[in-house]
Amino acid sequence: MSNTLLLLDLEDRYFLSHRRALALAARDAGYRVVVCVRIGGKYMERIRAEGFECFALENENRRRISLFREWLDLLKLIRAYRKHRPHIAHHLGVRNLLHGTLAARLAKTPFVVNSFLGQGSLFSEKSLKFRCLKKIVMSMLRYLHRRKNTRVIVQNDDDKEMILKNVLPDESRLSVVRGSGVNVQSFLPSPEPPGTPLAVLASRMLDEKGVYEFVEAAVLLKEEGIKIRMVLVGSPDPKNPSSIPESTLSRWNREARVEWWGYREDMAEVWRSCHIAVLPTYYKEGLPRSLLEAAACARPLVATDVPGCQNILKDRVNGLSVVPRDARSLAGAIGKLAQDSNLRRRMGEAGRRIVEQEFSDKIVTEKILELYERLVGAKVKPGKNQTQLA
Repeated sequence: MSNTLLLLDLEDRYFLSHRRALALAARDAGYRVVVCVRIGGKYMERIRAEGFECFALENENRRRISLFREWLDLLKLIRAYRKHRPHIAHHLGVRNLLHGTLAARLAKTPFVVNSFLGQGSLFSEKSLKFRCLKKIVMSMLRYLHRRKNTRVIVQNDDDKEMILKNVLPDESRLSVVRGSGVNVQSFLPSPEPPGTPLAVLASRMLDEKGVYEFVEAAVLLKEEGIKIRMVLVGSPDPKNPSSIPESTLSRWNREARVEWWGYREDMAEVWRSCHIAVLPTYYKEGLPRSLLEAAACARPLVATDVPGCQNILKDRVNGLSVVPRDARSLAGAIGKLAQDSNLRRRMGEAGRRIVEQEFSDKIVTEKILELYERLVGAKVKPGKNQTQLA
């Protein structure tokens, strides 16, 4: 029997930042790991350098729905599943699990694991187009999860409720695994740097991440005379309709409203250089990695009271919760922390303890590997790459 695990992820860089620990742990457990990403780029060679087979789907474009392009992606996946013959296919994200589960069924893949990474714009947008699309997607999800060889992973209780209401009849095939985990040896606590407090919003530069509210809060704090540097870290996503143009980000930087540092790979260093981590998102997150990393580095959090953020941010324990889409509420919380170093220290220390106890990558990967084991009903014998199921 094959011991191949195929991971279908979003982008090559997301695989390295979010799924690398899982892939390494699965390989150590005896699986041959094959990585497929929807968008591949300069990080593909780094994945191969880790010893994983990997390939990317092409012609991805989220601005428009093209039935022809969706059909081509499905055909590519079917061919890949027939070529690699995975025993378990693990799909991450709604679009991937729609394509992947159908491809796995047509390729006769024995077992499927589907991870929901938050409900995102598909579920939060209220336009007629998105409401119709949501109904179609929910119908497809119910159909694709009728077979008992599928399992579902969600990252928070709101997503669990949504899946039980719309997709699965009961909890027997559903697991809650909170986030993708953080390497607590790489993201270590450190003393605050001297100087003016620095607040960082690290994410893709999308409207729904609360970027505009962050910039407005920066203006309000400046008007109030509170000394603080407000920094955006991340790049635009041109294929996403809500992406903020690079020209807008550059203009804000020139006008000194906020600093824009662009995309950074060295996020541990970013968190060590700051005093406050901020995420004013207003759509339903899975479990935001930026908050997990910042908390691991003992930085206090400021985030909106929305699903996902609620799981890592304990209000007035390791950070301050704010109202979504409310720049004044956001400015108030950031300003309070900016002016109280003792409060920042206490909340940062509490956040580190929470991550160590609940969100380390070791805890998360062990839960997922246990799910694989229960699913196939056998342990994989340890081996370098080619081993058999016991």
